[in-house]
Amino acid sequence: MPRQAALKAARTLDPAPSEEEAERITLRLREKGTQKVHEYEGWAWKDSAPEVDEADDDFWLNDLDDITKANVSKQGIEYIDDE
Repeated sequence: MPRQAALKAARTLDPAPSEEEAERITLRLREKGTQKVHEYEGWAWKDSAPEVDEADDDFWLNDLDDITKANVSKQGIEYIDDE
């Protein structure tokens, strides 16, 4: 589950105009109930919204021109020492 949490955190970053231009940010997430810190490199970018059925007027995606996409790459796991 740490990857899903990292993706959620990456979507909150300032999005770049494209994936190639996106700034890579280090995300460090502590796994609940363990002594592990997962480290990811995350980035976000703007993309055009997917095509939806125009007949479905109530669908919330019809109102969007752009959406924020994100991706992460795992860098490793750090173990915290209890001292």
